[in-house]
Amino acid sequence: MFEEINKDFDTISENFKKIKTLTPKIEEVCKICIDSLKNGGKVMFCGNGGSAADSQHLAAELVGRYKMNRPALNSVALTTDTSILTAVGNDFGYDTIFERQVEGIGKKGDVLVGLSTSGNSKNVLLAMQKAKDMGIKTVAFTGEKGGKMKDFADYAINVTSDTTNHIQEMHIAVGHIICGYIEKALAPKIKALFLDRDGTINEDYGFTYQTEKLDFIDGIFDLCKKAQDKGFKIFIITNQSGVDRGYFSLEQMNAFNDYMKNEFKKENIEITDIYCCPYLEHPDRKPLPGMFLKAKDRYNIDMENSIAIGDKERDVEAALNAGVKTTYLFSKTAETSKGTIVEKLADIKF
Repeated sequence: MFEEINKDFDTISENFKKIKTLTPKIEEVCKICIDSLKNGGKVMFCGNGGSAADSQHLAAELVGRYKMNRPALNSVALTTDTSILTAVGNDFGYDTIFERQVEGIGKKGDVLVGLSTSGNSKNVLLAMQKAKDMGIKTVAFTGEKGGKMKDFADYAINVTSDTTNHIQEMHIAVGHIICGYIEKALAPKIKALFLDRDGTINEDYGFTYQTEKLDFIDGIFDLCKKAQDKGFKIFIITNQSGVDRGYFSLEQMNAFNDYMKNEFKKENIEITDIYCCPYLEHPDRKPLPGMFLKAKDRYNIDMENSIAIGDKERDVEAALNAGVKTTYLFSKTAETSKGTIVEKLADIKF
């Protein structure tokens, strides 16, 4: 069994190496989906069995989110409404279940993605024919041979296998790539105010984790209100190695953060997210930029027009390493910094 499992992994690895040859076609599909959504269109998906599941999965990534928090994108899987599927199947025949939906909800400028491991699923082919008649662009996700869909679709992505399970593995991977680039192109950019925690937001008493010792730095609320009024989203980026050192637990750290976030809320200030690194050695630990980059990827942050404030050199260094152009070192004892030194939070300009 062990050798067979390894053999399966080798096959999967080789398939994914070969699929890179489809990059130009995948890029084209990304572009037509982005153009459609920008212009008020939608992306529709359809398929049978495992391909139905993939259709639902990919539509959910667009309506919900793939990686970023952003407005919902217009997408629908034609595989989910059991009343429509059974009524149309009963009255007009199973082959028409997707075609009928394209006719009903599709419009010129939309994109229809049909998934079929064989490339010959009749109900998908009929839906694609209807889509073409209506001025809807068609994309085929198929296997290596492509079937009839290969020559019929406007854009054919014939993944590099003729085995059903491996075709499906690559379909969802390609679908994820497309969703990711759609999201990056259409998610609005935001400006962020990145704040260190202990010593910047609250007094640093040394591995602070007890809520009764939460004393806010004078001026921090006014600063955050000013940033919020200027359209900045507020993030807390903090090393918390006290967890790894055994001084307090992860649960205690999270409870302190939740309490702090609620105190900001009482002042009508929203903390968008808090990123913590509870480890002594980790790619997220400042001065490394890991936490900043995670926030950037999730929220589509415009780093060049964002601001970072900290009370230690490593706070500034981490921000600069992540591409933040404007940094401040706020410290009662600071004399030098790679960023701009300020003595009062009120001096910070947005």
